[in-house]
Amino acid sequence: MSNIIAIGFFTLVGFAVSGYIFLKKQKHEKLVCFIGDGCNKVVHSKYNSLFFGVPNEVMGLGYYAGVLIGIVLLFFGIQHIGPIPLLPVFLIGTGASALFALYLLYVQYAVLKEWCEYCLTSAIASIAIFILFFLLLSVL
Repeated sequence: MSNIIAIGFFTLVGFAVSGYIFLKKQKHEKLVCFIGDGCNKVVHSKYNSLFFGVPNEVMGLGYYAGVLIGIVLLFFGIQHIGPIPLLPVFLIGTGASALFALYLLYVQYAVLKEWCEYCLTSAIASIAIFILFFLLLSVL
């Protein structure tokens, strides 16, 4: 149960960060960066829309909403939708998200040479969600 609550926490953090970036970009406002000014460079780089032109923050909103739905189902004891077991599906999805987060961290470090604290927060949230889902799967 505590893993589900922790997943919920990281999900809300990731959703809030993605939402903040999305709203600032929609209003054509600069992000408030607390560590330099790299976050604006990162979120407006060509690496912000790697899948079919969909901005990473929009994918993040969808991802975190999906995880939130998943943990609500698990909280209420729903572990299957029809014949499909939810935990392995979520493990694959969160694993893919964690790998993508690691790739984007590499891009910030090695390619852009700029850091975005909001992107770092989202990456930490994605990786933590994967680890927590993995631990949840191992105890069930």
